[in-house]
Amino acid sequence: MHKKVLLAIKVGLLLVILFSGYKIVSYYLADHDFTSQHEVLKAKLPVSSEAETLAGEKAGLEAESVARTLADLRDRYPDIIGWIQIPGTKIDLPIVQGQDNAYYLDHSYTGAYHPFGEVFMDKANQPDLTDQNTILYGHNVQSGQVFHDLEGYQDQAFRDAHPTVHIYTPEGRQDYQVVAVYIASPASPYRAPNYSLTDWQTFRNWVAERNLIQEDLPADPSHPILTLSTCSDTERLVVQAQRVT
Repeated sequence: MHKKVLLAIKVGLLLVILFSGYKIVSYYLADHDFTSQHEVLKAKLPVSSEAETLAGEKAGLEAESVARTLADLRDRYPDIIGWIQIPGTKIDLPIVQGQDNAYYLDHSYTGAYHPFGEVFMDKANQPDLTDQNTILYGHNVQSGQVFHDLEGYQDQAFRDAHPTVHIYTPEGRQDYQVVAVYIASPASPYRAPNYSLTDWQTFRNWVAERNLIQEDLPADPSHPILTLSTCSDTERLVVQAQRVT
């Protein structure tokens, strides 16, 4: 009986080791596949790595070129509606929008299964960024993929070094400046596409009580904002930015 127990323990440990090894290899392969797939798109998209400093005519020409490329990409991948770039971070990715807020949690822009998912816009939002509040979701992958770099915004110095978010769509480029960072629950009121004046003032005060940086949401409820949402343990890390162009 004693030998059988020892054998069972050894078999159990071996299975744990094999399963752990499988998970590690699977994670590595998923990370490599995610990088490779998105490098293919980046090679097609004429977005400068120095987009933060582009201005005037040069920025306008780039935005026009990106808009044409995005329009072409949508012919092949209809759910691609734009591109998000935060200079100085790894966030330089396509934006998709599905029929619900679940599909792109575990599918890539190609429609194939992928555990990292994609950056995706809330199904209730207008893809042309005409809502007061445009919400984008992305996983917080520990290897640094998708929205992991949003973690840095909990520090004021990081925000000051990376204040701007660029959103490209077939309609052009919009720039946003980060003004709020906080931890929220999935049920918190940060995901409404539009707010009434009263609701906006209530929400703005709610954010001010939780904001981890020394900035404020715009007082005008009609001023467009961008909301980036990712996981932080069982809660959500929310980064919000106001449109500046």
